[in-house]
Amino acid sequence: MEIKTFWRIVIKGIGLWLLINSVYVIPQFATTFSFNDGTLNWANLISVWFITSGTLIVYLLVTGFFLFKTEFIINILKLDKNFTQEKIDINIPYDAVLSIAVIVIGALVFVEAIPKLCSTIYEFLRQKELFKDYMGTSWIMFYFLKTIFGYLIMTNSKVIVKFIDKKKTN
Repeated sequence: MEIKTFWRIVIKGIGLWLLINSVYVIPQFATTFSFNDGTLNWANLISVWFITSGTLIVYLLVTGFFLFKTEFIINILKLDKNFTQEKIDINIPYDAVLSIAVIVIGALVFVEAIPKLCSTIYEFLRQKELFKDYMGTSWIMFYFLKTIFGYLIMTNSKVIVKFIDKKKTN
């Protein structure tokens, strides 16, 4: 495996991790209503939504850069320079290593979301409120979707690898 291939795997892995963590911004939209304590202050609400939207946009831009402009990052930071060897002695194909990285990241997301989903469901059941009246409804939905998202990442790693590692054909 070449040094450049190693750095591609690392940078694409970081990009996928950033993409998954950018999802944390979404429940903040729903929690802004509880932020106002029943009174609707539009100035505060709009400023919070603006900041949250800006955060999400920055996350997605940086993530897109890591996933789709990997070569540019390697060249700008000169990550493949100043190595004594041109290759790392690993006889595993690039796609297989990237697929393993995607599976590991999906597993981490899944394993992280399951306990949080269980604890928020437990808290909801303990409160004995209606689902629509419960303050943490958005978090229950978020952790449920995150659990499904982690599972889908693990089971569809080949599709994700094909998507993030499109070869440019000119």
